[in-house]
Amino acid sequence: MKKRGRIITIEDVRFVYENYVNMSATEIADKLGISKFQVNKIVNELRKRGINVPRKIGKKINVYDKFVDELRKEGKL
Repeated sequence: MKKRGRIITIEDVRFVYENYVNMSATEIADKLGISKFQVNKIVNELRKRGINVPRKIGKKINVYDKFVDELRKEGKL
């Protein structure tokens, strides 16, 4: 289902700036009730204005590898 865009607020911009490194654009969008494209637009606009929004580092965690690691830590493997 496509989300309808809404007007971005300063609180939205602040939230994106503070959470972009630790959350995916989709997670931020869901939290704020905006589209992931609006999240990326906020990031791009901040960067254009000289704000250092860190780039995502590395690739996403493979959920299967993470699960196996958890099992190992619990001594189940």
